[in-house]
Amino acid sequence: MMTIKRASLFITGAVLIAFVAGCSEEELAPATPETTVVPETTQEIDLTQVPDLFEQPLQPNPLAPTAEDVIVTVEGKDITHGEIMQAVQMTMQQLSRQMPPQQLSEMYGKVYQSMLDQLIANTLLEKAANNSSLAVSDAELDEEVTKIKTGAPEGQSLEEALAANKTSVDEWKENLRNQMLVGKLVKEKTAGAAEASPEEIAAFYQQNPDSFQVPESVSASHILMAFSEEDTDETKAEKKAKLTALKEQIDAGANFEELATANSDCPSSQRGGSLGSFSRGQMVPEFEAAAFTMDVGTVSDLVETQFGYHLIKVTDHQAASVRPLPEVTEQLSEYLSSQKKQKMLMTYIDGLKEAADIVMHKQDMDSGAAAAE
Repeated sequence: MMTIKRASLFITGAVLIAFVAGCSEEELAPATPETTVVPETTQEIDLTQVPDLFEQPLQPNPLAPTAEDVIVTVEGKDITHGEIMQAVQMTMQQLSRQMPPQQLSEMYGKVYQSMLDQLIANTLLEKAANNSSLAVSDAELDEEVTKIKTGAPEGQSLEEALAANKTSVDEWKENLRNQMLVGKLVKEKTAGAAEASPEEIAAFYQQNPDSFQVPESVSASHILMAFSEEDTDETKAEKKAKLTALKEQIDAGANFEELATANSDCPSSQRGGSLGSFSRGQMVPEFEAAAFTMDVGTVSDLVETQFGYHLIKVTDHQAASVRPLPEVTEQLSEYLSSQKKQKMLMTYIDGLKEAADIVMHKQDMDSGAAAAE
C-alpha cells in the first residue's frame, strides 16, 4: 500500500489541482447523485453494470519502461516511471466514475503526460519553497496533524496506516511539513489575482449553458433477492416466491424499509434499502426502466436483472432543469477566481522550468504510449 508513503505527491497535488488544474466545467454542473457509499467492510452490489477497469491490475507491456526506470531528472532528483504510473492509476480510477471504459482507455497517454508534468512542477515548487524565507512552525504542523487524525476513517489509526506503509511518523510529518510549505508558496505567488467580477460570472454562465443542466433523477430503495453462481432453477424459483410474499406484505401495509433491512441481500439493507438518487444511464436497463416510469411512493412488481429479483420503491422523481444563476454565483466566483490564480501560478512555474536543470531521458519518448498499453 503506497497511499501514505507517497502522500507528499498527492497532497501537494491537491494544491496544484486547486490552482493549476482549476475546476473543470463538468464540476460546475451539479454532481450526478450516486449510490450512498457503504463501509469498506461490505461490498455494494453495483447496479450500474459499468466494469471497473481496476478490478484487475494493468497487464504489463514488455516494451514499457519498468517501475525503476528514470523518466526525467529535475534539479538532480530522479522521477521514475513507477512514480508516474502510481499517479496515473489513482487519476484513472477517479476518471472511471465519470466516463465510459472505452473513452477512459483513450486517456492513458494524456493522463501519463499530465502526471509527469505535475511531478516536475511539484519538484520545482518544493525546491523553491525550501529555498524561500517561508516556514511552517511546529504549532502549524501539529494543528494540521490533528485535523488529519480527526478526519481519518474509523477502524485504523494514523500510526497503524503509516506502519502498514513502512513509513515512520517522523518521515510522514516531514513530508507533511513540506506540503504545507509548498501551499504557503502557492498562496504567496497567487495572492495578487483579482476576484471574478459579477460581469465575468454572468458572461460565463451565459456562454456555458450545458454546464448548468440538472438531469432527470430518481431516488429509490429496493429489496434484492440476489442470484449466485450456484443457483438452480429451483433455488431461483424459491427466491422469486420469497420476494413475491414480501410484496404481498407490503401491499397489505407492511413497512418497506423494515422488510428491506431484514431481507434484502444488498448492503443497502443497512439503509432500509436506500440507493440514493441517480440519473438515467447509471443503473442497469431493467432497473432503470422500472424506476423512471413509476409514481413516487409506489412499489414495483418483481423486476429481474442480472443481479437478481428486485422490489423497487421510488421515493422522489425530479425532472430535468437548469440551475439559475443566483444558485451558482458563489461557485462560479470561486471557479473563475481560481482560473486567474492558475494562470499566475503557471507563469511562475514556467519561470522555474526555464531556470531549472531538467533532463528528459530516452525512455520518456514511449512512456505515454506504453502506459496506454
